[in-house]
Amino acid sequence: MLLMSDLLKYSTLVIMLLAILFASYKGRHAVSASGRSLAWTYVPLIAFLAVSIGPSVVATFIYLGYKSGLMQAGPSGYQFSSFIFQLPLDFALMNWGFVALYVTCRLAPNFRSARSAMWLSAAAMCLLNVPLFFLAPFMVSNVFDAGQGIGVVQAMLSMPLWFFPYPAFLDPDSGIGLLVFAPLAPIPLSGLVSWIVVQLIGGMVSS
Repeated sequence: MLLMSDLLKYSTLVIMLLAILFASYKGRHAVSASGRSLAWTYVPLIAFLAVSIGPSVVATFIYLGYKSGLMQAGPSGYQFSSFIFQLPLDFALMNWGFVALYVTCRLAPNFRSARSAMWLSAAAMCLLNVPLFFLAPFMVSNVFDAGQGIGVVQAMLSMPLWFFPYPAFLDPDSGIGLLVFAPLAPIPLSGLVSWIVVQLIGGMVSS
């Protein structure tokens, strides 16, 4: 994610938005046909919005707390930095797994233990997003290298969990490599593993 150009980032966000709209449209027709409520499928979407803009919202409250004197700022001072506007884009891209989970549940709500798998997958991905909220003080800090700490956390949560050699055509800088290694980043991988585990357990119980 950190290697993506701005054009690729915005293009990916547009694709994610189109996927959400498509799944919402198809799910609405499924509800009208079956009469069953699919309100539970919105949980991944709500979680996606919360972890994407949540750290910036916390940073804004911290800034207002400094500004009003309710909170004591550090010796370096504080500022309403551009991180507050820029990082939600990066955090949204890091959390594309929530969109994939929403689309899956919306299009196949009756697939085995879809609801239980959704809850565990969303919880696992939300848990890995907790460190992003601790970045809020850095987002309003006046320290000149505050962005380094933010970048380290982003890199840790975006780096694919792959420790073996790979062919040249799968270089992460390439589009193919990005598609192959993106699901191996900690956040989407935790959601995928949780989904598979619940589905396997549900399959064994039902059989």
